[in-house]
Amino acid sequence: MFGRLMRLGWIAILVALAGCASTRFVNQPLVQGQSNPERRAVDVSHPERPLILVAVSGGGSRAAALGWAVLRALRDFRYPAAGQTRSLIDDIGVLSSVSGGSVIAAHFALNGPQGLDRFEQDFLVPDNTRELVLQAANPLTWLRLATRGSSRIDLVSELFDRQLFSQKTFAELNQPGKPYLILNATDMATGEIFAFTPGRFNDICADFDQQPISVSVAASAAVPVIFSPVAMQNYSATHCIGATPPQWIRSRLNGKFAPYINLSQFKLARYANDLRHGEGSLRKIDYLYLLDGGLADNLAIHGLLETMVSPYAAPAIVDFNAPVPPRGTMLQALNTGQIKKLAVIVINARADPDNTISRTATRPGILGMIGSVTTIPLESTTASVSAQMDTLLSELNSAGGGGAGDPQFAGMRVYGIQIDFDLLRASEPRQRDLREKANAIPTLWTITRENLDVIRESATVLLQQHPCFQRLLGDMNIAAKFVDRSYATTGCPQTAD
Repeated sequence: MFGRLMRLGWIAILVALAGCASTRFVNQPLVQGQSNPERRAVDVSHPERPLILVAVSGGGSRAAALGWAVLRALRDFRYPAAGQTRSLIDDIGVLSSVSGGSVIAAHFALNGPQGLDRFEQDFLVPDNTRELVLQAANPLTWLRLATRGSSRIDLVSELFDRQLFSQKTFAELNQPGKPYLILNATDMATGEIFAFTPGRFNDICADFDQQPISVSVAASAAVPVIFSPVAMQNYSATHCIGATPPQWIRSRLNGKFAPYINLSQFKLARYANDLRHGEGSLRKIDYLYLLDGGLADNLAIHGLLETMVSPYAAPAIVDFNAPVPPRGTMLQALNTGQIKKLAVIVINARADPDNTISRTATRPGILGMIGSVTTIPLESTTASVSAQMDTLLSELNSAGGGGAGDPQFAGMRVYGIQIDFDLLRASEPRQRDLREKANAIPTLWTITRENLDVIRESATVLLQQHPCFQRLLGDMNIAAKFVDRSYATTGCPQTAD
């Protein structure tokens, strides 16, 4: 009840601030003739290591806490490598996230495994919701927002800066050795996913390195109605005039059969062309207003798909010892058999609390409708994207494994690992109790100590009992008492078995 009252009070206060002032745009233009460099690359130079891709869903502090708990658990599993021991967390090559998941994903990408110990005290322990409400209720805040041309979403980015990011920009994330982070937001006008990557910033002729991390995380978490969108300007028509669009855009748009062969790639090219003010643009996009990435994909799976099979794919390096390490893509590394173990961990902090809407004869009022439109769509829009990932994992699995599959994938193993409260077993009293408590945790920027303990225990149970995680540990010769080889082999079959 307290969580619901806090949410409704938060909505009422913030809606009153909706029309503060003129719009402040949070991105800077590229210098004419330049583009954004991509300094990161996924390390696939060690076939004996697993490559781990992680997606973290939305869900406020509940999602941030679940992502944090899973990452801490991965850190504890180590295996021998080159005379030393290496942690599974060091093998995370890509992180894709939305909303609350973006808080922990960005923090981990910036600070690495050692930063996980600070995250609890810096973000999960403080009462962030109370601080945001007090800031929003302060008349001095209204004046400050009005004079700066800011909006209520700026209160969120300022909170992130104070507690986590200290005004740092993507220049500190876009560096060799950092995992490939993809923060996802939703373009309010088009419904398209807007990913904070150098490639997408090239599309709007904006400087990626100057982009504040806190603002980007806030854009990914800007739940509609509760928060205002993050505003960005498209500089393509002013600072990149005459720039030649990439060949992939032209080929996918102009090919006679392009929309029929791969509709999703056609739409990707069309949106990129619109952002670039290219020839034959469908829309004229001068400004972008970004909302919660969960509106388009609350599991953040789309980002993982793009890193593997789209023109925005993350670069991969197969030989770091070369004088100039050649760059390819993860798909090329898969095609050449360089990747032998691919683990995809989807952390879904979706909660499914019971409600009385379907059991009452009274039509829901305005507050009930606001609660529905700010939660239900975030869950229902992920089904098709999740199905795409299932299809991709199935295709990779079918290709892998000895003589039964394509020889170029010989010996490759794919581990699809889901962390989802629904996977807590109702047949076991303790897990049923954990599931009920986890589903009751509200989507706020505050989490109680009791709820954090529920998240932590749930993450441990869900990870350890997943057959594909047990299979990964067994294949990496990582000793763990909970691993049941027969259970893992049956529940996570590989083509080579």
